[in-house]
Amino acid sequence: MAVREEIRLAGGDWSAACAESHVTRSAVTAPLLRVRLVLPELDGAAQHAVRASYGMRAADDPVVLQEARERAFQAADGLAAGTALAA
Repeated sequence: MAVREEIRLAGGDWSAACAESHVTRSAVTAPLLRVRLVLPELDGAAQHAVRASYGMRAADDPVVLQEARERAFQAADGLAAGTALAA
């Protein structure tokens, strides 16, 4: 998502990166559902991580994109920590 948005913000042709991000987004759906079903206590953290990743699409400049990327990393780290504790 970050690469796609970097290309978009730079004014480049981001159609290939967009198509690739759709594949990645589809690949997230099954694991997200699995976490929600098997570890419902992590549902909020899992959904937060996904929303934070998608939040990069709203960036209107590189600084905002970097901030959104950092929030996505932090959300993913929070989910990973919660998963480790639940195990």
